[in-house]
Amino acid sequence: MGCKRSQARAGDRDTRGRTNVWRAVAAGVSLLAGGLAAATAPAEWDLTITSRYDTQNRQPLNLRTFFKDNPGVHLKQWEGIAMPAEGSRASLAMAMAANLGPDLFETDIRQAVAQGLAYPLTEWIGEDGVLADGSPKLRRDGSPDRNGLIDADEAKWDGWMKIKPLYRQVCTVDGRAYALPNRGGTYVGVLYSYRVLQRAGLDPAQPPHTYEQFIYWARRLVDRETGTPGLGLTPYSWAFAPWVATTGSSIVVQDRTSPTTGKVYTFNEQDTRAVAPDTGEDLSGITPVWRCNVASPECAAAVAFYHRLRWQPWLRHPTTGEPVELTAAQAKAGVVSVDGRELRFKPEDVIEGCIRVTTKDLRETLRYLGRDLGMYPLWSGDMTEFESLGIQPSDMGMMPFPAIDATQRPVLQASNSFFMIGKDVLRRGGSSAAEHKQYRDTVWQIMTIICSVEGNDESIRRKVASGQARFLNPRDLRRLGFDDYLKEARPEYLKLWQEIDDGQILEVVEPFMGRWLQFRDFYQREVVDLVLRPSGRDFDFNAALKNLERDANTGIMFEQPPEVLNAHRPRARLIAAIVGGILALFLVLIIKDQMRRVPSRAGVYKGILPWAMLVPALVSIGLWQYYPLFRGLVMAFQDYKIVGKSPFVGLGNFISIALDPNFYGYIWTTCKFVLWNLLLAFFTPILLALLLTEVPRLKVFFRTLFFLPQMTSGLVVTLMWKEMFDGTATGSINRWCAAVMDPLNRLATRYAESSGGEMAQSLVQATHFTPVDWLGNPSVVMACVIIPGVWAGAGISSLIYLAALKSVPDELYEAAGIDGSGILSKTWNITLPTILPLVMINFVGAFIGTFQSMASIFLLTFGGPGKETMVMGMAIWEEAYVNLRFSLATSYAWILGSILIGFTYLQLRILRRVDFRRAQGD
Repeated sequence: MGCKRSQARAGDRDTRGRTNVWRAVAAGVSLLAGGLAAATAPAEWDLTITSRYDTQNRQPLNLRTFFKDNPGVHLKQWEGIAMPAEGSRASLAMAMAANLGPDLFETDIRQAVAQGLAYPLTEWIGEDGVLADGSPKLRRDGSPDRNGLIDADEAKWDGWMKIKPLYRQVCTVDGRAYALPNRGGTYVGVLYSYRVLQRAGLDPAQPPHTYEQFIYWARRLVDRETGTPGLGLTPYSWAFAPWVATTGSSIVVQDRTSPTTGKVYTFNEQDTRAVAPDTGEDLSGITPVWRCNVASPECAAAVAFYHRLRWQPWLRHPTTGEPVELTAAQAKAGVVSVDGRELRFKPEDVIEGCIRVTTKDLRETLRYLGRDLGMYPLWSGDMTEFESLGIQPSDMGMMPFPAIDATQRPVLQASNSFFMIGKDVLRRGGSSAAEHKQYRDTVWQIMTIICSVEGNDESIRRKVASGQARFLNPRDLRRLGFDDYLKEARPEYLKLWQEIDDGQILEVVEPFMGRWLQFRDFYQREVVDLVLRPSGRDFDFNAALKNLERDANTGIMFEQPPEVLNAHRPRARLIAAIVGGILALFLVLIIKDQMRRVPSRAGVYKGILPWAMLVPALVSIGLWQYYPLFRGLVMAFQDYKIVGKSPFVGLGNFISIALDPNFYGYIWTTCKFVLWNLLLAFFTPILLALLLTEVPRLKVFFRTLFFLPQMTSGLVVTLMWKEMFDGTATGSINRWCAAVMDPLNRLATRYAESSGGEMAQSLVQATHFTPVDWLGNPSVVMACVIIPGVWAGAGISSLIYLAALKSVPDELYEAAGIDGSGILSKTWNITLPTILPLVMINFVGAFIGTFQSMASIFLLTFGGPGKETMVMGMAIWEEAYVNLRFSLATSYAWILGSILIGFTYLQLRILRRVDFRRAQGD
């Protein structure tokens, strides 16, 4: 094993270079202990690995050989609590916090390191600034020689330098390696169908190299008769990131300050050489400052291209068939100049965009590729990747993402997953340090086998033997000595990889600095998705990018600089003192109100028995309510880490929140949500109860009808409404609307054909129904997340008010009727005043509960589109379980609680004055 070789080399170095007898004796004792531990190792070791690596698949030969040689070691699947995709990282983190995490796992490397979830690979690989023999690496002047990476003379493991330099950079954090790339990985490019391209008269051997050429291809592929789009696009950030690289920029950049001139130079994230372009000064040894760059003109140009693909109007020339791009004004006027000649056209000739937005299951989308979908950005290791879905490898090709213009290079994105060792290996394998070490070494061995290329090479050899060599990556064929099969491959496929090797095509990876996995969720939800949605025609993506970049550099990807927080601490202390005083006042009032003297306690038992019976309830409430409450209070003043120490930061979290403009947006969104919820969900049951009271017959039937939704699970109700709100033509609400509007549209069309005129055409357009993107339209989405709760909860609430209405004396209604009062007068002057205490109690309770509510938003929109439904409760959940910033989440929660404490006091005072009586009636 690699670790035994390292121990042997270390022993040789001690023997050659040191004469300390006691150290030699200690080394001998350590080796003896290790041998004894191996002899007494547990018979069975179950090592766990996360679900990205499927242990049910056929294992490669080298891994099967290892398990055969080590029959007591087993590799099992680790599965955490199932959570939505955005919160899946929280399941892993919570398991790690409970010391129940997997031995091998995959997640965002830098987040895992920041939270203490990953065990550094230093003992096997080495670290920056330390030579392989364990001695310090020094410069000529005697200062430490560190560059943040592990170089060849620092690496103890031979396999480290065989990893791509870019991948080594991804795996290294602060000079320590924490991960290994999984096998060979795949590549994200633009997959295409030979059959569909050739049908449109396009030559796959001459792929587009610029945006203009690419959009020309996309428009040539559009066939309105068959419904064939130019290409499919998905809003996922992994598919959009390569387009940013085609502009010559990157999502994350590094700023390096010259020590001689003081000038700041900006380099792309993946630049491994940092040389000042004007002076030639080498800045590689300067510590960079990393920042998000998505609002730069270059990055914005990639979003603008997406918007153009989705929304730019154009038409096909009636004579040549070539696409003619239109401006909005030209499309409205119906005339455009082409080659100096005026071309007039009808509104129905205008085509908007040239893509199909695909948000469905990937398998469903791929079934269209080669049939009525010609191009689709996707990952693929080779052209046999999706053969199981019915896609013929002979019809599949891949092209790079085209450059923004001729000054930049096309891009192919290398995509891979990275395995890390969980921190829980430190406690596993036995009770002694030697046993723990042996367990770690075993995990490391399995990790290197899983991540080695041998398993991937085994699969390649099987495909070559089955006659599929011409569809495989030429790089792999050359590396494995299958050069003779290269002549079977398509020339354009060989050319693609040759241009990558020659540097004509830029090979990049997904962003890796900062918290990319969290940021890409925001990037998708707040920008890319909104551009592609049906409501995205007028979306101001430049403003959204500026806000997103600000958010990324102040928390999502990179934290606020300490100097910024320190500058606001004096003011924060003053505000905290004022708020604390107000909260203390409310607390005193609540205690005083509850401790008021009872007029008479005559006849009341005053023994200890009632207190003894309350003890279990008090202990339970204290354990499950007040302990988390006070623990959260402490967390709000810490930089809480799931594993390791959580340093005290004082008011730093609250300052970060106050400096974040999103916080005030969350408050405003929450207020809108509460207002609309109260208007729709609170007053509807009152009105329903009044109507049910006046129903002359079938009262039981109607009460049962409105109560039935309460019998259904809230999750089922919400998911049912989510299907109804589907923004496509297959959504239930859109289908119902279309069923109503289509007959009207046919009548209007007939009228227009017979009479003509602008008014008739306007009538046709007015009755034409276009599917509404209910959950993606900012103007209606708030109502959409509230309506399911109104529908499900109005019935049970109305029954409560029905019971309260029975307490209204009939004599009052009779007297009012004698005085000539009508139904409205009776309701306003008798009914509502009588049930007002109950209404007030429910109002305050609903007000507090709605402020904390976020269940429907969680399932329907997850705070989107953009931040339109990002209420405080949703923001707290996202900070805790997506960003894993638990201190910030608890700070949010305490701010929300502080806002609501006054309403709690009001509720208690109302309850004190309410006279509860039993209602009589049927």
